[in-house]
Amino acid sequence: MNVGYLRHTILDQIDRAQSLADEIPRRPGHAALGRLAASCRAMLEDEVRLLEEALSALGSGDASRAAEALAAIKRGASKIGAVEAYGMPPLHCQSEQAVFLNDVLTAIHSRIGLPFPSPAVSCTSSEYYFSHLLTNTVYVPLSEAAFLLHMPDFYHELGHLLLVHPTRDTKSRLALAGAADAFGVIDKWYRRQVGGTGRSSLPVPLRDGVKWMWSQWKSSWIQEAFCDLFALFAAGPAYAYSNLHLVLKTDDDIYALCLFTDQEHPASEARMRLLDAGMRLLGHGREALEVRNEWDAMAQLCGSPPPEYNHAFPSQLLQEIAGAIIPALGRSGLRGYSGAGGMQDGGENTVASILNDAWRSFLDREDDGYRSLEKDLAAKLAAMSCRSAA
Repeated sequence: MNVGYLRHTILDQIDRAQSLADEIPRRPGHAALGRLAASCRAMLEDEVRLLEEALSALGSGDASRAAEALAAIKRGASKIGAVEAYGMPPLHCQSEQAVFLNDVLTAIHSRIGLPFPSPAVSCTSSEYYFSHLLTNTVYVPLSEAAFLLHMPDFYHELGHLLLVHPTRDTKSRLALAGAADAFGVIDKWYRRQVGGTGRSSLPVPLRDGVKWMWSQWKSSWIQEAFCDLFALFAAGPAYAYSNLHLVLKTDDDIYALCLFTDQEHPASEARMRLLDAGMRLLGHGREALEVRNEWDAMAQLCGSPPPEYNHAFPSQLLQEIAGAIIPALGRSGLRGYSGAGGMQDGGENTVASILNDAWRSFLDREDDGYRSLEKDLAAKLAAMSCRSAA
């Protein structure tokens, strides 16, 4: 490959990284954003150093270094692009809504006692809630600052960050032991199904499909299951209500099962059964029944599952997964939801208690006045989370 072309490309990448670094605010105005700024700056500096090393190697005149230089260009483009796409928006879109949500997530993070720095929040998502692991950022829609019913999804995203963050303390190791135990439960279940430990009861044509289900559980579904149950543990029933609410509004197929293609999330119906099992293990039987009744009424309008569905999401397996993860979270020392009530009932005032109060108000009001109550709860949340983040 033309060495001159590679050199010019490396120099262009270095200029791009340095230009981005110059755009990082020196005083972002919030502790979480300050950590994000420092992280982005460090990542860009690392890429500049690696690109300069590749440039120096090319300057030696050794044509065999061209492949090495090309790899450095590709790696640099990916890392620099990630900083630009996911690190810079929260640093440059510091609205009142973003400051509020950074305070809220910082308060949640502090309450649980997680072993990694509190993520930054960006209000620029067009894809509901999602977390970007490299920059330790959670993306949410702009309007989330004014509404509380989906805010429990912050807890699910923290579960994803817990799964991948390299920092490990005793609490996180004990919590993640539940995910490891659930992994073992899944392996044991599917080995039985496909005949790995004896005779299989499956017809031969179905075995390939079941092997695919097994691989999906191991590659991604177990992560989503852990994050759902972590959110339930930390946010309480509000997370189950929030998930029900999201499915009601957005899900076209609650029994989605896309055989032989990558399917990142388990079917919504299976996730609700998993949450039902988790709520009962956590002692939220009344709320579990309430969610189940609403879910069953909605599910009657949503057709039937495909024939293979129960091999992917059998109730016994979902209960065993919940039975592996929930007790491990309880033993971990991470702080979970301690009960509803908030300060007005003498309970502990936390983000989780306010979000559960919001859901209780939404469900119990017989008139259309919930929105004014939600605004009051949002103001209460702002005052409380601002003090917690200070």
